Amino acid sequence: MILAKFKGTVTAIQPIVDEAGAGELASAIRQELENAGTFTTDLFWSTYIKAFCQNIDKYMTRGTEKISKQLDITMVGSGFIVTPDGYVITNAHVVDENDESTKQSFAEQAFQEIMENDSKEIEKSMGRKLTEDERKDLTTANSWYFSQTLEVERIDKEFSVVIGISGKGGKIEPMHVPAKLVTQGAAIPGKDVAILKLTKKHEYPTIRVGDDKEMRVGDQVYAIGYPAVATFHPLISEESISEATLTRGLVSAKKNMKDGWEVLQTDASITHGNSGGPVLNEYGEVIGLATFGSIDYQRNAEVQGMNFIVPVTIVKEFIRKAKIEPEMSDISLDFEEALDLFDEERYKKALEKFDAVKENNGSFPFIDKYIKETEDKIDRGLDKEPKDMTMYYYIGGGALVLILLLFLIFRKRKKA
Repeated sequence: MILAKFKGTVTAIQPIVDEAGAGELASAIRQELENAGTFTTDLFWSTYIKAFCQNIDKYMTRGTEKISKQLDITMVGSGFIVTPDGYVITNAHVVDENDESTKQSFAEQAFQEIMENDSKEIEKSMGRKLTEDERKDLTTANSWYFSQTLEVERIDKEFSVVIGISGKGGKIEPMHVPAKLVTQGAAIPGKDVAILKLTKKHEYPTIRVGDDKEMRVGDQVYAIGYPAVATFHPLISEESISEATLTRGLVSAKKNMKDGWEVLQTDASITHGNSGGPVLNEYGEVIGLATFGSIDYQRNAEVQGMNFIVPVTIVKEFIRKAKIEPEMSDISLDFEEALDLFDEERYKKALEKFDAVKENNGSFPFIDKYIKETEDKIDRGLDKEPKDMTMYYYIGGGALVLILLLFLIFRKRKKA
């Protein structure tokens, strides 16, 4: 998980309602509902708020007053490590304070009090409380409008990476590592890639970099990351925050951006928080970054199954620019070998490798879980390591001696 903390001052122009435009909208909706014979006060207000939010730029206008607010917000994204010493790949928009979606989040936090007061005024006019969906629509629309004039000033940025590690009882716990920004591109429609460097010396778990050019429409892909709706779900315990979410889907299409470079379309579920996370092929190799989705502007909602991946070909451009050589860490190679042995049910050999990983890095992700599972398999007598391999060697050696003896006897008889 990538955490980008922004602290400083933001300034925007206070918007005001265009009374004439809002009045025309109210009249049109009332007329439409009355003509259909479906007019009720509740239906009028719900229809009005939805239409107002979907076209807020028609019913709001910029005022003359500039307002400044202090900002202290942490944005969340995803990423992956490509070198043993901790170079991390993510999206540029995860670390960019000038990205449009980031500025909208800034506006939502900074001008929250103003928007809440506006909601209270609307509730007085309605004579009832706003529904959760109505409140969400108003917040989204108002924060978008504020973001159009938002100026980011004197912002301090801090980056850190949260790695899920095995804690007590095999539970996944967070390990926070500070990071610094090495290089970044531009948010979509630009080449949305950034590279961070972990500042704590350590041998980190790495992931293999693959080749997106080998991917074909219909190929299976797997996205790993920290979608906010699942990571910070109100019903999920805080202990689960550092455990990543895995989704899967297909390569739905290969398409070109307006600048000509290729992106992969997928139906794998990806949402806010997944940004920058690895998308893998069936061999566990990174073939791209989960980056952006699609919006139904009529409903002002995300359209699942229409998501896009910045291919690893573009990532490699930034890796070369930063003069980085992707490399699997020894500890990750040992872990891979241990998993292969585990899958082959050679649990004693697997345990040796898992123990070696644990000795080199006690906080390696999932290591305690696999050691426990492997020990349990061994205790149950499920190990399938060939036990009579030495017998095969003896038999093989005996056969070789027998062949030599027969050869010598045959030669002697031939000479006689």
